Amino acid sequence: MKSLGRAVLVATALLLLPAFAFAQSDDQQFLSKAAQDGMAKIQWAYLALQNAQNPQVRLFAQQMLNDYGQAQNDLIYIANQQGVVLPRDLDPKDRQTFEALSQLHGAAFDKAYMKAMLNDPQMQPSGLKEEAAKANNPAIANWATKTLPTLQSDLKEAQKIAPAVGIHSPPTDKKQPAAGNAQPAGKPASPDAY
Repeated sequence: MKSLGRAVLVATALLLLPAFAFAQSDDQQFLSKAAQDGMAKIQWAYLALQNAQNPQVRLFAQQMLNDYGQAQNDLIYIANQQGVVLPRDLDPKDRQTFEALSQLHGAAFDKAYMKAMLNDPQMQPSGLKEEAAKANNPAIANWATKTLPTLQSDLKEAQKIAPAVGIHSPPTDKKQPAAGNAQPAGKPASPDAY
């Protein structure tokens, strides 16, 4: 009888394991993507401090460094607690944007940087709202909830600055960039794309 009870317990555990692993995998994917996005925003902001002409763009870049620097520190802490190894490199799309931005200076940089910020799906609060609601790990849900107001504030600031650098009708909170702003797969972005 004991062996039957033990067999049922083991079978139940084996049935629950894939669901637990799946939930853990979703949280790990979110941590990795959020870390890569944070790295991109920080690297783009450093470029802005070097290459931007408009004082509003420079102030925005400094705010991005402050906001994303703190968010990254918190994210790294959570990842370390969970035993998740975060990526150390930008994803290819963000690397492509970084390389395109690094070729620009002055007003051309200002416009390209702000357009990149507004067109980046990760700047849209909707994705973070979803993650806060569906995260299986309470620490990740808390991080997303805590980071959301900062992201919303940064997006509003970017939308305010956009007209000053020649960007009109900036995108609002949506999951995907505006049609026509996406770069075809495999084709490198040129500075003119911004």
